[in-house]
Amino acid sequence: MLTSYSALQNAVLARNIATGQMIQASNNLMSSISFGNSQPLKPSFAQADIFELQNKSNETKVGILNKLIEAYEKALGNKINRSTPKFGGVDYKA
Repeated sequence: MLTSYSALQNAVLARNIATGQMIQASNNLMSSISFGNSQPLKPSFAQADIFELQNKSNETKVGILNKLIEAYEKALGNKINRSTPKFGGVDYKA
């Protein structure tokens, strides 16, 4: 049960890191755009493409990790349910 819990924590940590990378990448992209008085908005296509590809990669990673976290939580719930004794029909949960 401890290994399942540590695997769950690793999945949550990886999801949080991927989310943080998405936030940092969008912050970097917005801070690199110049909004001068006479200068029109000209995004750098190379930077925008890198941002889009990295963002899509992180979105996929977050989606997969969310499903993995749900599976770990369900497995842990089943282990707790099996290991918890039932006294007189009352179900004591951890």
